[in-house]
Amino acid sequence: MSGPLLQSCRACGHVWQFRRACCPACATAGPEAVTAGGGGTVWSVTTVLRAPLPELDVPGGYGIALVTLDEGPRIMCRSEAGLAIGDRVQVAVEDDGMPRAVRAGSELEDACGG
Repeated sequence: MSGPLLQSCRACGHVWQFRRACCPACATAGPEAVTAGGGGTVWSVTTVLRAPLPELDVPGGYGIALVTLDEGPRIMCRSEAGLAIGDRVQVAVEDDGMPRAVRAGSELEDACGG
């Protein structure tokens, strides 16, 4: 597993998450794809107790966090229970393509490729 895929502008250095043909900061065409290191800080976190789909229903709910990556972009990802705003986390993209945040230095960080 690796960090989330981002895009970076070759001209101004701006980094963002969602794929675009041009830089949203300076409009330079042809951004390059970069893989984030995965380190970040929890900006917001919540627990979803009522899943939108039956296959997502987990006893006790599941966590969702907004994480500000060290590279700058803020992304939404699954999260382990017990995270709080300001916690340092490691974000890795799991086999299903979804990013997941775990507390930096935790045993789960090793499992997520941190």
